[in-house]
Amino acid sequence: MDTFTEADIREKLSSHYGGDNSSREPVKNERTDDHGTVGSVVYSLSGSPPKGYAIVIPQLRRVNFYDNRGKRFRAMKDTVVDGLE
Repeated sequence: MDTFTEADIREKLSSHYGGDNSSREPVKNERTDDHGTVGSVVYSLSGSPPKGYAIVIPQLRRVNFYDNRGKRFRAMKDTVVDGLE
């Protein structure tokens, strides 16, 4: 099983498009399921134009990365994000 950090997710989104994205702060949106646990987490970078999204599904141990048009460019199975249960 691989472990990612939120900083790793930010770096992956930043580096996908190249250029200097160091001024863009990560944005995290959590969605809880009906049992009160985290169902999914969507990460993006602040600013414009959009640089893509990462969707984490903790219970399935999946991290998927999407570009700014919604096309998946990386799917990681058996991966957890440090700090998410």
